[in-house]
Amino acid sequence: MNTYFNSGLPLCRPKMLPDEWVETYLFRVARANGIRHPRLNDTERFRSTLPATALSKPDGYPIWSATTLPRWSVVTRANKIRYCPECMTQSRHIRSRWRLTVFDVCTIHHVRLKDDLAVPVMTRGYRQENRYFVTDVTDEQLWAGAVCPMPSERRHVDRLWSGFERSIVENNTPGAFEQLTCILFLEALLDALASTTSEFESSPVGIPRSTKRAELVSRYEFSLSADLDGIRNFLDQITLASHRDVVLARLRRMLLEEAHRPTCFSNLPIAVLRRRLLVGAQENTHASNHGLLRPDQAQPPGRLSFERAKSLIGCPQRVLRHLIDNKVCQGVSVVQYGSRRNTYISPDAVQACTEWYASIATHEQVMNELGIDHSGFLALFSARLLRPIAVDLRRFFKRSDLTDICRRLEEVSRPSPANAPNLHPLLGEWIPSSGPYRPAALQVLREAFSGKLPIFRQMESSHLSAYFVDHSALERARRLRKGDIARHKHQKCLSHQASLLLE
Repeated sequence: MNTYFNSGLPLCRPKMLPDEWVETYLFRVARANGIRHPRLNDTERFRSTLPATALSKPDGYPIWSATTLPRWSVVTRANKIRYCPECMTQSRHIRSRWRLTVFDVCTIHHVRLKDDLAVPVMTRGYRQENRYFVTDVTDEQLWAGAVCPMPSERRHVDRLWSGFERSIVENNTPGAFEQLTCILFLEALLDALASTTSEFESSPVGIPRSTKRAELVSRYEFSLSADLDGIRNFLDQITLASHRDVVLARLRRMLLEEAHRPTCFSNLPIAVLRRRLLVGAQENTHASNHGLLRPDQAQPPGRLSFERAKSLIGCPQRVLRHLIDNKVCQGVSVVQYGSRRNTYISPDAVQACTEWYASIATHEQVMNELGIDHSGFLALFSARLLRPIAVDLRRFFKRSDLTDICRRLEEVSRPSPANAPNLHPLLGEWIPSSGPYRPAALQVLREAFSGKLPIFRQMESSHLSAYFVDHSALERARRLRKGDIARHKHQKCLSHQASLLLE
C-alpha cells in the first residue's frame, strides 16, 4: 500500500550512487519511503525537494552540467533502458551515461549495451515479453544475449569515449563534460557522413549506426581525439569533395540550431571551424581549376563557381539563381567566354546565402521537424502561426517560426495529469479540414497558443504530438460557432429591415 507524505519531503533519502540516473534514483527514493509501486506523480513530488535532483527536469536528461545537451544526443525517460551487463552485476543502478544515444559500447568492459530492462510505469512497453524489471533482473538475464563489438568499432569507441567514461568513474564531472562536448560534435559529423554518403547505401539492413561510423573512420583512417585540436585535425583530414559538402551542411545546421536553442556546442567555435573547412575547399577548388582550364578560362581568384557555391549552400539551382537575379546574393560576377556565361560568387556571399538557406524550411521539413501530418500543417498555416516565404514560385517557412511554436508551447503548457480523460491532440480532428466550424477552431488554436486555454503535455510523447487540449477548447469552439451564427442572423435581419425602410 502506498504511503504519502503531506509535506512532500521524503523522510528516507538514500545516497545517490556514482553517475546514477536521476529518474531511477527518484524511484528508489519513493520505494525507500514506503511507496511499493511508485508512479510518475509520486517521483515528481520528490524531485524538487532533493539537492541531487532539484536541477533535473521530467524529461530524464542527464545533468552533468547546467549547460544543455543537444536533443538528438539523449533519450527521454520513456525510452528503453540500456546498460552494460558487467557494470550492472557490479552495482544494480542505471548510469546516466547510458542515456546518451551515441554511447553504444562500454569502454570499461568492451560490451555492447543491451536494452531489455524496464522500470514499471516509466518505461514505455514495460509489460512486453522479454523485458526485465531493474529491481528483479538476475545476473543470468543481464548477460543473456550480450555481445562484444567488432575490432574496428572497439578501437573507435576506445579512442573517443574511454577518456570520458574514465572521468565519469573518477567523478571528474567537469572534465568529462568538456570531453563529451567534443565527442558529440565529432560523432554528429561522422554520423552525417555515414548516413548520407552513397558508399554506405548498400550496407546490410540492421547494422547499428555506431558500426557504420566506426567503419567510416577505419576506411579513411581518420585520426580522432576528444578535444578542440582533435576537431580541427579531423576537419583538415577531409579531402573528398562529397565528404566536405556533407560536413559543411551539418555545420551550417548546427549554427542555426545553436542560434535558436543554445547547447554545449555553443562552447565550440563552430563558425570558425566551418570557415576553416570552407577555406580549405576554396583552395583545393582554385588549384584544381587552374590545372584543368585554359589560362583565359581560369575562374577569378577568391571566387567560387556557381555549381560549387550551390553545393556548399545545399540549395536547388533555381533558388540560388533566383537570389542572384533579384540581387539578394551580393558579390556575384559574370564572366563571358564566347557564347558561354560563367557565374562566380564570393565566399562571403556563399556564407550569407548558406546562413539564409539554413534559416528556412520546406513544407516537408516543417512536418518532419514538428512531427505533424499534412492536416496539422494546414492548421498551423491557416492560423497564421507559420509565415510563408515565396522564392521562385516555391514556398518556404522560417525556422524561427518553428522555434517560436515549440518555445511557446513549452511556456504555456502544463504537465498532463495521470490518466487524464477527455484530452484531444492539439492538432487533432477537432480542427476540421473544411466547413463552417473551421474558422472557430482556428481561433481557439490561436487562443491556446497565447495561453488563454489550457494545453497539456505528455512527457512520453515527442514533437507536437506531446501536446493536448481538453474539453474546454471544444466548448470554446462551439460557443464561437454559435456566436458566428447569431451575428450572421442579426446582420441578415438588419439588412432585411433596411430594405423595408427603403420601400
